[in-house]
Amino acid sequence: MARIKQKDYLNEGPHPIIDQGQLLVSGYSDSEEGLFTDVPAIVFGDHTRCVKYIEEPFFAGADGVKILKPALSGNDRYWYHALRSVRIENLGYSRHFKLLKETSFPAHSAPRQAEICAALDKSLDLIERRKKTISRLQSLVKSRFVEMFGEGRWNIKALEEVSEIQSGITKNSKRDKYGVQLPYLRVANVLQGELDLEEVLTIGASQSEIDKTLLRKGDLLFVEGNGSKDQIGRSAIWNGSIEPCIHQNHLIRVRLDAGLLPVFALAYFSSPAGREQIVAKAVSTSGLFTLSSGKIKTLEVPVPPLPLQREFAAFARQAAKLEFVA
Repeated sequence: MARIKQKDYLNEGPHPIIDQGQLLVSGYSDSEEGLFTDVPAIVFGDHTRCVKYIEEPFFAGADGVKILKPALSGNDRYWYHALRSVRIENLGYSRHFKLLKETSFPAHSAPRQAEICAALDKSLDLIERRKKTISRLQSLVKSRFVEMFGEGRWNIKALEEVSEIQSGITKNSKRDKYGVQLPYLRVANVLQGELDLEEVLTIGASQSEIDKTLLRKGDLLFVEGNGSKDQIGRSAIWNGSIEPCIHQNHLIRVRLDAGLLPVFALAYFSSPAGREQIVAKAVSTSGLFTLSSGKIKTLEVPVPPLPLQREFAAFARQAAKLEFVA
């Protein structure tokens, strides 16, 4: 079976490329040699813990892709659901397959497996429909941003001119000895435009470290490093739902001045113009993508009048409410 490097992904083609990223299909190939045809199959992301069910012949991405074929029964779909239900400890970008191999699963009878699959497939269908509704609302917000700010000649500022920028706390083996243990945000908690707070860990910190890295509602968080061009610099706004809370060194905190609203800044750095800047700053000679607080400081951001920013923020808030009830 051939494994295809990310630089060789095509935007379209006859065969999908399945890697360990969040997207079901990450690219395409027009090759025929090395195509994996023993489908359906389950794909597990060794670094990301993503689980995918693939029903058509495919190529695997170059790194971290484990292809699984259950041996206990012919109902691959049941074992896909069983794998999705497993809570595997997040080891960051370390490999997780070793943990998966130690996991036990209930081996139900064939009729019971079919019942479970039917119920869970119905739930997944509802979830997918809701995701599509949310996606349409998010596209509406992006369109509104372009309508309001795409053609304007706004004052341009370096991010360091309109914000305070701070790196986070470094994780090490000595942290358990600190008397103060606080919740902290990791890369896994910051998705593009949203937070995932299902698993928030704690870490020991000194008072001086806490003073530097304590989060406030409205702080903008950037992911520092990622092997994927699409994921580097992904950002979200801290919602203040956990207090106190600090952040790790792989997240860069941007605390904006009063003249720049977090919702506007997030929308800009998620736009094509903002993403282009981030990717250009992040590219390195090694081919990996990495940011630093120094690079973040040099990012440029337009600063429209506050009334316009507030108008856009009100529109985005209304769309977010509709997402909640979708």
